[in-house]
Amino acid sequence: MPVDAGAAAEFDHFLITRFSAVFVPDQDPPDEDWLFYRLAFFLDALLPSVAGQQGAKARWLVFLDDRSSDEFRSAIEELAGDVFEPVWTHEMFLQALPRELAERSAAPYLISTRVDSDDALAVDFVETVQAQFDRQERLYVDFARGVQVDRAGAVYLHDQPSAAFQSLIERRAPGRLPYTIFGHPQHTQLRTVGPQLRVRTPPMWLQIVHGSNIANSIRGPRVSPDVIAQRFTIALGYDKQRRGIRLLPARFRSFGQLGVTWLRNPTLVPWCAEAMIDRMHGTRVRGVTPDPEPAPIRHARRLRDRLSKRSGR
Repeated sequence: MPVDAGAAAEFDHFLITRFSAVFVPDQDPPDEDWLFYRLAFFLDALLPSVAGQQGAKARWLVFLDDRSSDEFRSAIEELAGDVFEPVWTHEMFLQALPRELAERSAAPYLISTRVDSDDALAVDFVETVQAQFDRQERLYVDFARGVQVDRAGAVYLHDQPSAAFQSLIERRAPGRLPYTIFGHPQHTQLRTVGPQLRVRTPPMWLQIVHGSNIANSIRGPRVSPDVIAQRFTIALGYDKQRRGIRLLPARFRSFGQLGVTWLRNPTLVPWCAEAMIDRMHGTRVRGVTPDPEPAPIRHARRLRDRLSKRSGR
């Protein structure tokens, strides 16, 4: 659904990627090998998927540690072109982000979307986010359905309630920094701080399950690889041949593997059930009505300690 030109003039939309920016002031810079390992996924998946957006565009800010080597900085600047804007800093990411957005945004409404550097967006992701805009005071937009690709190239369906690809629509207040999608850094808890619109869609995002992506594991059944060709513009290699009858044995095995996963981690069962129920209900708003002013993040030191441990993703 194309975004109305008049409505689009009322908001600024930013994609936000924290590539290597720090969470705490004394955090060491990322290892150079890790940076280039991560850059390969960025180059094969996220970069072409954002460049290939259809129907609407957003400004893309990529936050990076400014203590990176000249070689890595040159690689990033060469890739950036007119697709993304590198933000080099060693300020804490959660502090730098609202100011950077405020300096770049003049519209009465702001949309900010989080996306990790090793993931990818469907070709109509930006357009579909913007289609939800209706001058909301504050609203989280969540697309629960996506796909996962493992390092062998197998493709899996993944329904995730409160996924990591959420957007925040917010009305700007004069003299106040924006809250942003990272105002509450735990994406699984966003509906506890504001209303969340869960939109029923085809797969809208892609996660790569790999060794250094410790937060992700296979969470759904094997599916035809055709979904990637139909929904994504990426250069990532994947198994394009396993479809139809050839897919059936692998699909049956994947259901068995899911059963084992649920037995080993029973907490995933209600999580998967919630995703299934949401899918049945279709598009709807969940969560709480926001306070007039977003509450500050409490227990900041404890939160920074937790995030610091995850920063090696």
